[in-house]
Order: sequence, then structure tokens, then C-alpha cells
Amino acid sequence: MTEDKKPHGCVVAIQKLFSGCLALIATGFLGIVLFFLATEVKIEGMSLLVISVCGFFILRYLWKKVVRKSSSNTDAFKNILFNILRTVGIIILFSVIMAILMKNAGYVIEEENTIVKEETKKTEVITTTEGDKTVEYIVNNLRWKDFDGDRYRMNFKIEKANVPKSKKNRQSFKYTRSFTWGNFYKHMANHDAPLLEHLYTSFSKIQKEKKMNRKKFAEFIITSVQNIQYNYIKSTPCNGNEDYPCVGNVRLGIFAPVEFGANLTGDCDSRTVLLFVLLSKFNYDVAILNSDQYKHSVLGISVPARGKYKTYNRKKYYFVETTAKGCPIGYLPKDVSSLRYWDFVLVN
Repeated sequence: MTEDKKPHGCVVAIQKLFSGCLALIATGFLGIVLFFLATEVKIEGMSLLVISVCGFFILRYLWKKVVRKSSSNTDAFKNILFNILRTVGIIILFSVIMAILMKNAGYVIEEENTIVKEETKKTEVITTTEGDKTVEYIVNNLRWKDFDGDRYRMNFKIEKANVPKSKKNRQSFKYTRSFTWGNFYKHMANHDAPLLEHLYTSFSKIQKEKKMNRKKFAEFIITSVQNIQYNYIKSTPCNGNEDYPCVGNVRLGIFAPVEFGANLTGDCDSRTVLLFVLLSKFNYDVAILNSDQYKHSVLGISVPARGKYKTYNRKKYYFVETTAKGCPIGYLPKDVSSLRYWDFVLVN
């Protein structure tokens, strides 16, 4: 009768070292998963704590046999194989859990090639039949993050026939000695507001799906416009030296809300007027503030916030910079931050 030889010392050492490395890999992968869920998918609070505790419990349970002593060289090599399989299984398990949580949170991975493609071709024209009519829509698919890092995807859908109507109305406003920017903005806002029903519906649908509160919903709308590429809109020809894309020979240097919603090409007041219309539709107290000193236009909104504001009829209207991503309510860039240079030009 023969007995299995005890495992060689070198084999045991290799087994322990290899098993220890695999355990570190598995633990490190769990750490990466938790970090990604916290920073990108924005899972936090008790949910993140429960996931962390469960993850480390699963890891410990699946790895508890690592310390089991091998009775032979064969047994030692079997343990190494089992540890490899165990590590692969843990990585697959945590990957599946992460994918499920990402899907439930609405997180979308944006590949570089996809982003480039979307940036070079944002607009498409679709044709639908509505009753006896054939209607064409200009559709821009937008993806963006709000101030909390939550991701959204939504179509900016504008009826194509409304774009020339919006342009004609904008161009019809007479520039006289009594001209004011507030009256001009109001002229465009009142005309275009009924023509943006598809945008109202799209925003409202996502609000209900995500169960957003009032402030979250305002930030959702604001960040959708902040995300759009900035462009100069000039009443004179572009000179070719602009540091942003430029559209010249546009009367009064602005696109009306329907025009901007269709071409996604706008400067500061093109954006503030669109946001003024959108937020007014959802019963927010909003205003447009202009600065002759800074040659700039921003939005004002009366919601609970921190930062810079101006008061109108005893209401605090917090500044909203609309031309750059990630500028929260109440923020003004330093180079345009002196409140005395800002004036209300339109309040709803």
C-alpha cells in the first residue's frame, strides 16, 4: 500500500503566493467596481453601503478555502486551478452585478467613435403621417449630464415647417429708437412658445420617469442647453478669426427659440430666450438679465439655491450661465461677476 507524498515546500509556497495574488486581484476588482458605481453611476448612501458589504461578504465566502492545506503536490496544483476559476467567477459575478446596476440607473457608456459620429452628424429629418397630413420633423439627439452627473438622452424635435415661421417673425421686429432687448425677446418668446410642444412633452416625460423634484427638473432643462456647442451669432459677416464656430449676417445677432432648437446653433441670448420659454412653460419664475458692460446675457431663476443673484419684486433670481457645461445655478464666471453691470430685461 502506497501513500501520497507530502507536497514539496516550493510547491506549497507557490500555491500560497499565487492564491494570495489572485485574492488581491479579486479584491482590487471589487474596489474598482465600487469606485465606478460611486463616481460614475452615482450610487450613494445606504445603497452603496449595502452593495459594498454584500460584495466583500461574497468575496470572503468564495475565498475562504484559500488557506486550506494541501495534502500532496497534485492537491496543491488543483487548489491553484480552483483559485484561478474562483477569481474568474468573482470577476464575472461582479461585472454582471455592475451591468445590472448601471442599466437600472440609466447609465450609458459612450464610446469615442460614437461621440465623434454624433458631433459630426447631429441632425436628421424624419417624415411622419399624422391623420391626412405628412409632417417633417428636424430631430437632434442629445446626450448630456446634469450637475449631479446623472446622464440623459433626449430628442430635440422641431416641426420643420415652424422654422421659417420663427425666422420670419424674428426678422419682422422693427429696430427703432424705442427698441429694447426685452421687448424683442418677448416678441420671439410669445410667437415661438406654442411651436415647442414636442420639447415640452419630451422634457415632461423624462421628469415623470425619473420622478424629479422642481429644482432637479429645472437643472435637467438648463443642462440640456448648456451642453450644446457654443457658436457666435453675428449681425455682421464673420471675419474668420473667431475662437468658436460663427454664423454671420443674422439679423440682430440671435436665433429665435424654434430656430435654435432646430439648428442647435446659438450664442448667449439665443440660449437664454429658449430657456426662458421652456422654464416658463413649466411655471418657473424666470428672467433674462443682460449686461452692456460685458456684452453678455444670462438667465435668472427663482429657486432655492446658493451663489449670486439679483432681486426683482422681492424675489431672488439666481444667475444661470448658459454658454458652458457644468455651471450650476448661482454661478457667474469671474470676468462677468460684478452684479452692478447686470440688468433685468425680461421677467415672466
